[in-house]
Amino acid sequence: MKIMRLKTIHFLVVCILILILPVLKEWDMLLNGDRVEGIVIETRKEITGKESLIRGVEYRSIIGYRYKNRSYTIAGPENLVYETGKNVPLIVHPDKEGEVMIASLAGFYIHRRSIALIIVLILWIAIFTTIVQVQRGTLYSRK
Repeated sequence: MKIMRLKTIHFLVVCILILILPVLKEWDMLLNGDRVEGIVIETRKEITGKESLIRGVEYRSIIGYRYKNRSYTIAGPENLVYETGKNVPLIVHPDKEGEVMIASLAGFYIHRRSIALIIVLILWIAIFTTIVQVQRGTLYSRK
């Protein structure tokens, strides 16, 4: 049985697939969601980890918007501070009015779940470089 050799194009394709996962997750909302403009009302400072040994400080922009003649507020991503009064593009799910996302790269990639994405990307880079070194015979070569 012949085993295919990994090439740079394989590496790039998998990297692109990993990086577009957050966009694909929100694909339905991107296509069917209603676009509205939000405005940053304030920035809140929150203390995290009150019950644990590790405490931290997070800053969140509070964004207000109107949708179907009702007013709503959402908290922006952790530690991404928008200037008070700034307009922020939002996408609202048409069926679930409470489901909102910021229509920007930050809206897709700045989340706690992005940590898992970064870990998967680092693992893929490590696996790829190891496989390529084995294929070239440079990893376990005897001198």
